[in-house]
Amino acid sequence: MSRFFGKKKGAATDDDDAARSNLFGNRTAQNPPSNPNGGGNPYAQQGSYNPGYGGAPPADSGSRGGGGYGGSYAAQNPYAPHNGGDDGRSREDYGGYGYNSEEEDVEAVKSSIKFTKDQSVRSTRNALNAAQSAEESGLRILNNLSTQGARLHNTEKNLDVASSQNRVAEDKARELKNLNRSMFVPNVGNPLRSKSRAEAEEAKIIARHQAEREERDRTREFGYESKNVVGRALNTTTGRVESKGKSSLAERSRYQFEADSEDDALEDEIDSNLDQLGAITGRLKGMAMATSKEVDRQNQQIDKIMKKSDRVDDQIALNHNRIRKIH
Repeated sequence: MSRFFGKKKGAATDDDDAARSNLFGNRTAQNPPSNPNGGGNPYAQQGSYNPGYGGAPPADSGSRGGGGYGGSYAAQNPYAPHNGGDDGRSREDYGGYGYNSEEEDVEAVKSSIKFTKDQSVRSTRNALNAAQSAEESGLRILNNLSTQGARLHNTEKNLDVASSQNRVAEDKARELKNLNRSMFVPNVGNPLRSKSRAEAEEAKIIARHQAEREERDRTREFGYESKNVVGRALNTTTGRVESKGKSSLAERSRYQFEADSEDDALEDEIDSNLDQLGAITGRLKGMAMATSKEVDRQNQQIDKIMKKSDRVDDQIALNHNRIRKIH
């Protein structure tokens, strides 16, 4: 019985070997792959290489697993490092683009500075032209006021002469009235009172002469004041304020990007225009104050002329009435 089963077992083993040979060919049996994780710890060797089923390297934190669609991630990314080194070509291309962008920014800043500086030069030129026109207008106004002041002075002097001549006419009218009396009423003076009458007449003449002289002095003073005010203003306008000179390099460097001859010329013109604007502004202030003062003075003189003309007109009316009554 044991022989029977023993032979049967050996025959079964031979049959199994023949069946395995027909199924798998002549390949020898291989042991199953050992655990690559090193025992029971699955995280022991995450970065180890497992050449199983195609030999694709495992995925790690820096690259993707299995070259999907025919290639690895490193082959698809041109900027990925090769063998631990940098791709010199890709970094050089990126640096060239950054350098060009920086150059464009610098040129844009330079163009903006030059445009702003050109605008500043044009603005200072326009402001200087406007200030010069205003100064010329102020000079014309002062000259016109000076001429008008001289005419007012002459008018007041003529009114003073008219007032003096009117008083002379008053005396002549009184004398004519005495001489034109009737022949039956002779003009006989009182010898006892002739001396006192003569003294009173002389005192009256002296008082009148002093009043006329004081009036002439006041008129002359007004005319002199007018010439003095306008003259000082005109002398101030003829003066020129000295330029402050070129600004220091530290001050100029605040407004310059790349200093060259053209940029220095623009800075010099801006400084010169600003200096002239400051000088003209000061002269305009002086002319404005002189104009205001002269206008006020001439208004006062016009008031005096009006009062004097009214007084002369009244005296003329009285003398006309006196002469009309003489028979």
